[in-house]
Amino acid sequence: MHGRRTTDKEQPRRRLGDLPILARLGERRAVSWEDQRSQFITRYLFWALSIAYFNIGTPVTRSPDFLLGVNLVHLIYAVLTTLYAYHAHRNPFSPLRWRLAMWTDIAATSFMALADVSLTSPAYFVLLAVMLGNGMRYGLRSFGEAALGGFLFVLLVLYLRYTDSLDVLSLAGLFFLLFGAILVMYAYSLVARIDRHRTEMAAQSGLDPLTGLLNRRGLEERATILFRDVATGKGLLAVLFADLDGFKGINDRLGHHVGDSVLRKVAELIGAVLRGSDVAARYGGDEFVIIMPNTTLAQARGVAERLQEGLRAWVRGENYALTLSVGLGEAPTHGDDLTRLLARVDSAMYLNKKSTARGGIRCVDDVPG
Repeated sequence: MHGRRTTDKEQPRRRLGDLPILARLGERRAVSWEDQRSQFITRYLFWALSIAYFNIGTPVTRSPDFLLGVNLVHLIYAVLTTLYAYHAHRNPFSPLRWRLAMWTDIAATSFMALADVSLTSPAYFVLLAVMLGNGMRYGLRSFGEAALGGFLFVLLVLYLRYTDSLDVLSLAGLFFLLFGAILVMYAYSLVARIDRHRTEMAAQSGLDPLTGLLNRRGLEERATILFRDVATGKGLLAVLFADLDGFKGINDRLGHHVGDSVLRKVAELIGAVLRGSDVAARYGGDEFVIIMPNTTLAQARGVAERLQEGLRAWVRGENYALTLSVGLGEAPTHGDDLTRLLARVDSAMYLNKKSTARGGIRCVDDVPG
């Protein structure tokens, strides 16, 4: 494998959380460990307050058996949350873990509401916090899922407490539940508005809202400056054009939500091989472009190989039939602007996609004239 550029030591490669990959702008957006850490701190805080609420002072559980169950749930919750936190620290981008942690929150909080002697339990406010926390971090879809899950669990709690509800529920209790439902709907509308605003801001700033990479507009703006430097004799410029092989099949078989997670994972892998001076973009669909200043074709091939290896390692665990076809070109040798160079690099990449052994790397010089 070819060595990376000597300037790598001066500009270390960045992890996804360090990139301007503001993937927190879209549905199921990626969130760094630093962002998620505050959520785990809040979970531990609610956990400690809940233990104190149920175990200190006048008993607030419906029976001693419920108190035993509450403390057991607290223990299980602490173990699971710690495991989630450890995994989040090692792998911040994990939609499956986000959902598991969210449903763990909902299930544990609902049991607290079931165990509480009061129908207006503080647990309902914690449920609202769960909905808002997931919506603000992971997007409108997560808020909607948390709201639906919370609503269903509240109905289940009321059903299991049907006899108690008839005896204890007062006009004030009815208004408490009604105001809670109105508050959830209002919060949902606010999160929807915030998400739309974020998407608009992403488009205006040249970012792709799904992956957080530059979009085509943002790429062209940055490329204009980089190619201008090349025209004035300030070194070479390598361009990498990558396309996912087999992506349409995943979209068709597993759904677009899985396809979206694949695209975000590719963006994460791209982030792992970038320097501070490199530019990466989602060019369209499942196509990605990386522009690397002061980089030879041999060095760019090394970047492509690492990118392909990262994808192979990931798809082995996911059992996806995915490969990455890559085309490489160099400015000014193969073109003196982005449009001309990408056209030639795209042709090189397309030859890989046409071959039976997809997932290759082909340079513009390897394309028959």
